[in-house]
Amino acid sequence: MALWWTVFWAASAALALGSVGFLLSNGLVARLMMGSLYRYGMRELTGARYPMNLGSLLNLLRRADPQIFLENMLRTRTNQALERPMGGPTRTSPWGQLVFNPAQVAKLPTPTAAAIDMRVTIGPKAKRPLACDIPILIAGMSFAGALSERTKIALADAATAAGTATNTGENYLPAERHHAKRLIVQYHRGTWPKSAQNFAPWLDQADAIEVQLGQGAQAAATRRTPSGRLTPEMRAVMGLAPGEDAVIATRLKGIQHPEDVPQRIADLKARHPVPVGVKLAPSAHLLEDLQLVMAAEPDFITLDGGEGGTHGGPPILQDDFGLPLMAALSWTHSYLQDRGLRHRVSLIAAGGLRTPGDFLKAMAIGADAVYIGYAALMAMAAVEAPQVMPWGPPEALFYASGPSRRRLQVGRAAQALAHFLKSCTAEMAFGVEALGLTRVADVTPDDLVALDPWTARLAGVSSLVDHRPRSEPWERAPHRDRQPEHRPH
Repeated sequence: MALWWTVFWAASAALALGSVGFLLSNGLVARLMMGSLYRYGMRELTGARYPMNLGSLLNLLRRADPQIFLENMLRTRTNQALERPMGGPTRTSPWGQLVFNPAQVAKLPTPTAAAIDMRVTIGPKAKRPLACDIPILIAGMSFAGALSERTKIALADAATAAGTATNTGENYLPAERHHAKRLIVQYHRGTWPKSAQNFAPWLDQADAIEVQLGQGAQAAATRRTPSGRLTPEMRAVMGLAPGEDAVIATRLKGIQHPEDVPQRIADLKARHPVPVGVKLAPSAHLLEDLQLVMAAEPDFITLDGGEGGTHGGPPILQDDFGLPLMAALSWTHSYLQDRGLRHRVSLIAAGGLRTPGDFLKAMAIGADAVYIGYAALMAMAAVEAPQVMPWGPPEALFYASGPSRRRLQVGRAAQALAHFLKSCTAEMAFGVEALGLTRVADVTPDDLVALDPWTARLAGVSSLVDHRPRSEPWERAPHRDRQPEHRPH
């Protein structure tokens, strides 16, 4: 917002100075024009009541958030809900208010020669756990409803090159399975014939199954892709006839009562040896949701915070629904730890995570791995954006129905994302070393301190004021008791 106003006033000042310079260079004409402009301006600024005064424009502009102003203008052109691309701009989890405690003397740093283990295992108690070389996974972004086949293949190739997993989202694309060494198949609320819940062969080829009950940027609201946006190839993958819309329902098929959800999870676990987990959009009902879900003993839980993105959705769902990921992650970690379940259930954090620091902080307060979606697409856009800019936004390259989708260079995009994943992991390894550890799985809330009491409560870590130096070590403020960590290995 501050940047927008800086640019606006700078442009206005430049225009004014340029006008003055032009007029001054033209002698008599300049004086006459300046006089006329001055008289007209003063009349408009002082000769009318404030509500009718030209100067009221300043107040109007200062009250306007540019994005809200744009979206309200767009609402005047349609009777339909807006579909804002890529999620909302607000990040409600204050990751910047958390800092790590570097090891130096009382706790020594890791020896230089020691190797840093960045591997992660999802569903350690499943018959066939999902093992990844790095703790950064590619989030569920669907073919057809969101992304093009080229984009999905680039994501799969990058995940394979980096030693991690990618998620199908709400459509199973056979080509994605061919390119992805580790594929998480989403069991979702889509109603088309070839969705994973209606077409068992897709689940049989999964390396993990994620039961999608909600997501951060859309909650569990109905979503519809009109038939006119579906190409023949998309309809074939989804099993839809011409003229049929692709509809995502509010609930999984056959769910009539809350108790039906854990039964569905238990049925999937009985049929498949791979990790079976659930994806939740956290709310104030999170603990009640967890109590029901945990009755089925899922292998992992994905928390998609209110900062999560989506290819397109109503701004009200992106801006005004869902809890900050930081709070949801801390609550869930404590819930599982208090019940002695933390060692067998993996936690995956998603929603608004952008940097290696964000990733490692999320892992410190409870996550075993993180999902990235927007950050993954922007990593590919870093090299591919010139294909469409300045006449179109970078994300136009990735959309299934976008006119620029065929311009995406799969190999180049995949290489850029693989570099990004490996670079982020290398930075996180430096952080693990500086904490005096040798495994990323061993970071805990004790490795963090919050710069303000509110963030401390939100993240479940100590506050900076708790660490005020005293004259003797035993005079320090007592650190709250913590149960020993039990994290999956």
